[in-house]
Amino acid sequence: MIIAEVTLTPLGEGTSVSRFVKTAFEAIKSTRIKTMLTPMSTILEASTLDEIFTAVKKGEEAMFRAGAQRVIVNLKIDHRIDKEATMESKLKAVHKSTE
Repeated sequence: MIIAEVTLTPLGEGTSVSRFVKTAFEAIKSTRIKTMLTPMSTILEASTLDEIFTAVKKGEEAMFRAGAQRVIVNLKIDHRIDKEATMESKLKAVHKSTE
């Protein structure tokens, strides 16, 4: 699996951008890939890079449809091929190492 972190930031839309974040997150979720909303970004889990890029593109397009004139996209991708990695397995590994 590929795990990615995306932050979509509309510029020039004031201090609170939660309505844009909600719109983008809903668009990303509509792709049916696994998602996790966090206070600072959205985590994505998919089988292919194309699925990740499609989800990010849908989120960005949703912000533009909601009225944003400029969107900054920060995307970080963890593509591991030596073993299966999921959001859950990564979290379990961290929790196990702190026991």
